[in-house]
Amino acid sequence: MADGTYQKDGDAGFIGLNSRDNPSALPQGYVSEARNVRLDRGVASCRKGLERRTKVLLAGNDIYGSCTYIDSTGQEIIVVVTTDKLWTYNPQTDFLDTAKTFPAGQTITTSDGCDVIQAMDKIFITRGYLKRPLLWDMTSPTLTVFPAVTSGSAGHQFPNPNVLAYYGNRLIAQARHHNDTVDARHRDSVSVSNYLDYQNWDILDVFTFNNGGNDQVVAIAPWTLNEFIVFMRHSIFYVNIGVGRYTTGDSLSNDSFIKTLVTDMGCIANRSVVQAGGGIMFLSDNGVYFMNPTAVGSNESMRLLTADSPLSAPVDDVIQRINRNYAHRSVGCYWNNRYYLAVPLDTSTKNNAVLIYNFILKAWESVDTYPDGIDVFNFAVAKYNNQRRLFIIDTDQGIFLTEELNHDEYGNATGTPTIPAYLPFLLGENEYESNLIESSVTTRRYTFGTFADKRFSGTEIDFQFQAGSAIETEALIANEDTSVLIDSYGSGSDNDETRRVPIRKFGTGIQLKFTTKSIRPLIRSAFVYGVLKVKNIISKK
Repeated sequence: MADGTYQKDGDAGFIGLNSRDNPSALPQGYVSEARNVRLDRGVASCRKGLERRTKVLLAGNDIYGSCTYIDSTGQEIIVVVTTDKLWTYNPQTDFLDTAKTFPAGQTITTSDGCDVIQAMDKIFITRGYLKRPLLWDMTSPTLTVFPAVTSGSAGHQFPNPNVLAYYGNRLIAQARHHNDTVDARHRDSVSVSNYLDYQNWDILDVFTFNNGGNDQVVAIAPWTLNEFIVFMRHSIFYVNIGVGRYTTGDSLSNDSFIKTLVTDMGCIANRSVVQAGGGIMFLSDNGVYFMNPTAVGSNESMRLLTADSPLSAPVDDVIQRINRNYAHRSVGCYWNNRYYLAVPLDTSTKNNAVLIYNFILKAWESVDTYPDGIDVFNFAVAKYNNQRRLFIIDTDQGIFLTEELNHDEYGNATGTPTIPAYLPFLLGENEYESNLIESSVTTRRYTFGTFADKRFSGTEIDFQFQAGSAIETEALIANEDTSVLIDSYGSGSDNDETRRVPIRKFGTGIQLKFTTKSIRPLIRSAFVYGVLKVKNIISKK
C-alpha cells in the first residue's frame, strides 16, 4: 500500500554537468549526462551545428598547423599550413586565397602538428629540432627557409624550435641550443629573442630548467608583466626576462629569474594551454587545471588551484577515457566565456570529442561529438559579420564554422538529410549532407529524498519548440532497473508546451533522458511525481 501522499522532485533549471558522481547525490540543476548540449540561462538545448567552409579546396590536404592574423582592413584571417603550402582564408568573404608555396624540397610531415605564430608582421612556422623554421612575410607568393644570422652580427641565428610563442614583443622558443650539433635535442631550455628583433638571439637569454632532470618543455604561455610560464612534462616554472635587455650585448638584468611553481605535475599537451577567465587552463595527467595570478610582485605571484581537486573532477570519467598515447594532440580554445578542450577519447588517435567548461556557470557544460570522420585538429577564433566566431579546423577537410546551423554540414555533396527526419527539414547547404546532431541530456536521479520504494506516476516537463523540432523522453528507473520511452513529440510550429505524461513504474529512483530528434527544442524544467510505498525490509537488486 502507498502512504497516500504524492511526492515531487525535479529541477526548475539546468546549470551544470557532473558525470562522475552518483546521480542520486547531485545537487539541484545538475545533469549526469550532456552530449552536444548548451545550458544557457538554465535552459538545456542542443548545440547549433557546423557549417562547412572552404568547400573542397582544402579537402585531401593534410593540415599541420594554423593561426590567425589581422589584415590591413581589420579583418581576421585564418592561416592554414599543409604539407608544402600555406593558405589564407577570409571568414567574412568565405574566400580561400591561392596557396603560398614552400621552397623547393621543403615539407612538413609530422602528424603531431607544428606551431604557426604571427609576430612582427611575419608568420613563423616551426618544423622541429632538425629542420629550419619557415618564414612568410604576409605578401610574397612563396615562403623562405629562415636564414642564418648575417655575417658580422653579434647575435645568434634563429634556433630550430619545437615550440614557439610570442609575448612582450619577443619570440620564445623551446629549441636546440645555438652552439649544439644538429643531432642534439635539448628539451629542458627555452631561448628568448631580442626585443622586436627576430633575427638576433642572445646566448644570455637561454633559460635552462633542471638540466638532466628527466623532464622536457611542453608549452610556453604569457603571464603577467614581463613574465611567462614554462610548462614541462612533470613540473611548471615561471620566468622573468628582466627589464633593460633589448639588444645583443646588453648586460643581464638583475631582475631576470627562474622560479619553480610546481614540481609534482605538468602539462601533457602544448595546445591545451589557453588563457581563459583571467588565468591559464591546461591539461595534465590528472585532468584540467586552472592557474590564476594573485598579488603580482609578491613572493607568490601566481597560484595553482590544486587544493582540493582538478577543475575537471566533475567529468573525470570522461578524462579517464582520453587515449594517453595521443593525449599530446589535445587542443584548447577560449571563446564565448567557455573553455573548449578537444581530446582523443577511447581508441581514437585524433580529437573526436570536445569538453566544454562554462565560466559563467562555473561548471562543465557538455561533451560534444561530431559526425564520423571529423576531427578537431585545431580551433580558430576570427571575425565573421562583425562578431568573433569559433571555427574548427579538421585535419583533411578544412575549416568549419561552429554554432551556425540546425544540423552538422558534412559528408558527400548530395544534399540528402539523415533519416529519420522530421519535416520541415533543411537540405544540406552548399550541397553537403545535413547530419542530425545527436544531442542528449540525462537528469540527476530523483529519489524524493529517500530510497524507499515508490510508484512513479507521471512527469511534468516544460519545453520550448521550434517548428519542425522533435524530442524523445525516456524514463530510467533504478531498482528495478528498467528504461521506458514515455514520450515522443514533434511540433509543427513555434510554441511553448508543458508535456504531462504518465510513467506508471515502480522503483527507488528515476532519471529522465531527453534525446533530440530534430532541430533544437529547449528543455526549461522537469519534474517527476510519485507515491511512497510502505517501508519493507527486503533488499532489492
